Amino acid sequence: MVKDFWPPPPGPLIPEHLPPDVERIYLQAERNYSIEGNEEAAGTMYRKALDVGLKKIDPDARGVLAARIKKLAGASKLTPDIAEWADHVRDLGNDAAHEEAPPTRQELEDLRNFTEMVMRYLFSLPALVQARKPKPPLP
Repeated sequence: MVKDFWPPPPGPLIPEHLPPDVERIYLQAERNYSIEGNEEAAGTMYRKALDVGLKKIDPDARGVLAARIKKLAGASKLTPDIAEWADHVRDLGNDAAHEEAPPTRQELEDLRNFTEMVMRYLFSLPALVQARKPKPPLP
């Protein structure tokens, strides 16, 4: 009987302070990421996490994901580097959902890394900054 594993298997890598619905979607991507053969499921869910997360930041934004990322970068809500990176990975989530061939592990890793950085920039970092800001003195 196996009592434990060493080293422990890696858990899902979830950025902190995500809105609950974004976290739920992101967790589905992470659960599928580690399973060989579930690249399409993971890729689709990373793409959906990006889509829903961007809607939380800019609910009025319309259009394709790449255009919304560029709009947020233009409004200084994302960095120009993230917007440039988006050009590299923009089709991966769509391909995972609509193409016959599954994404490669490298393509999926690129999409995972990009999604994680966007989520950290949009949700984790602002929450950490707010938590560490000095509190105003009490009257």
